[in-house]
Amino acid sequence: MTEALERECEVFARYLSGASPSEYVRKQYLAAHAAGVVLPPGGASRFDEFVVRLARRGAWLARALDAHARVFANGSLLRRKLVLMLALLEVRSPHAEALDTPTGSSRALMLVAMAWLGVRFALSVVLAALLLLPARIVLGGGGAK
Repeated sequence: MTEALERECEVFARYLSGASPSEYVRKQYLAAHAAGVVLPPGGASRFDEFVVRLARRGAWLARALDAHARVFANGSLLRRKLVLMLALLEVRSPHAEALDTPTGSSRALMLVAMAWLGVRFALSVVLAALLLLPARIVLGGGGAK
């Protein structure tokens, strides 16, 4: 289980910050899981656990599954784990600076970037919904165990 959580920590940190987590972030991520603070009330469903296992495979997949979870399952296990990771990244260097430093650009470039983010989000939601439909049917799709 520790190997899976370490892989998850690495992937989620890369997805959220673009860099590997520091040793502090790794230790705190594992400690939070050991304390059970990430599990939703009533435990995680088989579908939620499946989604987290998929997200663990890579940052691009984590992004698509996060977009899907944001629309269809905001309180899911994946979202809870990502919120934990973001909180850990925001309190320590070098991730805090990377996450909090605004990027300077013109208004036109900002609007183009925002439009691209919106399109990418919508495509991610659709792709993940199609990917997860068979699993949702087989595993019962959401809710606590």
